[in-house]
Amino acid sequence: AATLLVARLHTDEAAPTATDGPAQATLAVRVLRVEPAPGYGLRRVYSGRVEPFREVDLGLERPGLVGVVLVREGDRVAAGQVLARLDTALLEAQRAELAAALDTTEADLALAQATLARYRESVDQGAVTRQGLDEAREGARAAAAGAELARARIASVELEIAKSELKAPFDGVVTRRSADEGRVLPAGEPVVRLQESVTPEIRVGIAGPLVETLQVGAEHPLIWRGAPFQARLRALLPVRAGSARTVDAIFTPLDPDAAPVGALRAGDLVELTLNQWIEEPGVWLPLGALTEGSRGLWSAYALEDQTPAQAAGDPLPTDTARLATRPLEVIYQDGDRVFVRGALRPGERLVAAGLHRVVPGQRVRVMPAGEALAASAT
Repeated sequence: AATLLVARLHTDEAAPTATDGPAQATLAVRVLRVEPAPGYGLRRVYSGRVEPFREVDLGLERPGLVGVVLVREGDRVAAGQVLARLDTALLEAQRAELAAALDTTEADLALAQATLARYRESVDQGAVTRQGLDEAREGARAAAAGAELARARIASVELEIAKSELKAPFDGVVTRRSADEGRVLPAGEPVVRLQESVTPEIRVGIAGPLVETLQVGAEHPLIWRGAPFQARLRALLPVRAGSARTVDAIFTPLDPDAAPVGALRAGDLVELTLNQWIEEPGVWLPLGALTEGSRGLWSAYALEDQTPAQAAGDPLPTDTARLATRPLEVIYQDGDRVFVRGALRPGERLVAAGLHRVVPGQRVRVMPAGEALAASAT
């Protein structure tokens, strides 16, 4: 047994290792060609808020005790509909009192007018003096003025009674009820909040130079919960608001009956996308072609010491090449691609994907089928 074990150990030492055999196959990588671009389109998304066309807190012009509130939150009302009413018992009593005073004044007026008529017939006969006729005439005028004053006071009380009713100024929906029966309200205190039942508007705050590119009357696509709809820019306010120094743009949906316009509610968030062209030379690369570098930069792997590069439209050669690092600066990211600038030559080939499997200085070969990703310029 000892003789067999020694013989086996000698046999294992004499066997060749894996490294003594043929060299491992060169790793195949997908590549892309560097195609310079003059610039890139910057996509900016701004959030806006849906606002009602008109919304108002309705209150009464005069103070008083709330007698009845005729609507609840969520009720739809028509223009002119009574929403609430104050207790008018005191005003009704005043009107009755003034009506009685008017009857008395009108009776005095009738008597004064009859007396004046008799005096006019008797003055020519000498039965009444001119002084008596003048007194009768002025008495009739005073009675007429008193009757007119009584009517004016009644009209004033009736106006107060009319102002004790709160009416809807437009068709809308009651969104808030702030007072109930039995509460004494000062003048102007809100009783209900009314929101107009028409297509709402969208207010979007836009910052930066893109404000100058907007034109009033132009159409823009807006997005609400992933659903797009068309809207027209109605107004661009001439002031900048808030610490962000934004300019409010007011949009009106083109088709009130189109989806999702009919489902918009006040307070909903809506997105506006604007594109800005940035004039700056660079290259579009897929995210898979980048690896993290040093000092905040990124890197790509270029193929060097290879056969001369063919034209961009020709099939990529299947030769082998050594990888070299190209430091890059990322300028802009759009989805799964980035716009970069760095020491890249037009037509140079870069590893398009799988950078975790390669290192600088490693020799690789291009995939035989020429499966290369072309970086598109926009």
